[in-house]
Amino acid sequence: MTRGRRACRWLLALALPALLAGCGDPPAVNDTPRRVLDSTVAVEDTLYPSGTDAQRLLEFLHDRYGASARLDAPWQDRWDDTDVQAQRPVTRQVCARATIDTDGHVQHLLAVCQTLDDAASVEPGRVDLYVLRDGQTPLFGKDENERAFSETLGVDRPLWVIAQRLQGQYGRRGAPGTVQIDQLGPQRHAFRITHAGLHRGTATVSRSYIAVHDDRLREVAVLYEHIDNRAATDCGKATTPCDAPTLDLDFAIAVGSGADVAGYWPLTVRGRGQGCSGDGRQDHRLEYEPGTRRYAVPADLQREDCEG
Repeated sequence: MTRGRRACRWLLALALPALLAGCGDPPAVNDTPRRVLDSTVAVEDTLYPSGTDAQRLLEFLHDRYGASARLDAPWQDRWDDTDVQAQRPVTRQVCARATIDTDGHVQHLLAVCQTLDDAASVEPGRVDLYVLRDGQTPLFGKDENERAFSETLGVDRPLWVIAQRLQGQYGRRGAPGTVQIDQLGPQRHAFRITHAGLHRGTATVSRSYIAVHDDRLREVAVLYEHIDNRAATDCGKATTPCDAPTLDLDFAIAVGSGADVAGYWPLTVRGRGQGCSGDGRQDHRLEYEPGTRRYAVPADLQREDCEG
């Protein structure tokens, strides 16, 4: 072996570790769950599902939540919980849906509830809300016969996602409560979410209205259906007469009629039961305020305890 060839091999031996160090170690395989909530995946603005309304909605659910999603039954799923860095078992289901006609447009209101199967008592459930609108095919219009004919020909009508409100937190023990759809005005529909809460011994059952307004979903009111502070007082352990103020009220809420404000009818609220200083009887008429985009709720309907 010549001196020149030995020198080349010696230089190569010195250079090889440096080259390997420059390349770095091969990337490790990441086998931890993806740290993105399923419900934050981007939604297509326009889909082209085929078939009946029910089949089109089911196709939307499959696109959104995967092949296990069902329109009329719960399904098991996994949720990437970023707080505990783990995947957790959940049960999802369509908890409210309705097809409505708003200003000549056919819209589908859809709510998907998520219940944590292994939740602690303080953990809320979650609700995804959607407003979907039927579009028109290039060949056919809104007439029912034309729509049926287009389905027969296999011409898919577009389905537009015009509003969504994802991962809303409601309720306790991993369950979000119940959802239904109410009409708040001639052309105003809203998701009504009824959910329980417990804060510093005060138990509540609240009603949240999430309304469809100008192709957006907005929270327009949060009202108590029940409130009591029985768990907040020490009277249960007292050996002498207890003079702690008691709060135990039920509220009946109804949508009014007649003149509307910005398309919203008034709400009537009747409270009955024990107030902090005696009889808790109260009656309120709540009007919608366009400036705040919410119903005006008086302080008496917002108190959380008997202090102050």
